[in-house]
Amino acid sequence: MKRLTTYYFLLLACFNVFLSLCLSSVTAEYSAIGEEGIENPSLPLLLEWAFQRPWWPRIGVVVCVLGAVLSLLGKPHDNVLKNLLMVALVAELWGMFLSAVAFI
Repeated sequence: MKRLTTYYFLLLACFNVFLSLCLSSVTAEYSAIGEEGIENPSLPLLLEWAFQRPWWPRIGVVVCVLGAVLSLLGKPHDNVLKNLLMVALVAELWGMFLSAVAFI
C-alpha cells in the first residue's frame, strides 16, 4: 500500500462504517419517538427521505473499498482516483449536512 489515496479511501470507509452504525441507531430512536405519538413538526420532503434511508453510508463504504482496491491494483491513474475521492467526499459531506439538519 504505497499510494496515499489508498489510505484515504480506507480511512473514509472506516468512517462510513462508524457513521452507518450511529445513523441506524439514531434513526431507530427517532422512529420510536414518532410512534409514541409525540407531535413532530412537518419536515421537508428531502429530510423525511433521509430519515427513512439510514443506509446511505453503506454505499459510501462500497465506493471507498472499491477505490482502495483500484488504488492497490494501480489500474487507473492517480488523477482518476483523486477525482473519485473528491466526489465521494462531497457526497459524504452533503449527506452528513442533510442528516445533521434533519436531526436538529
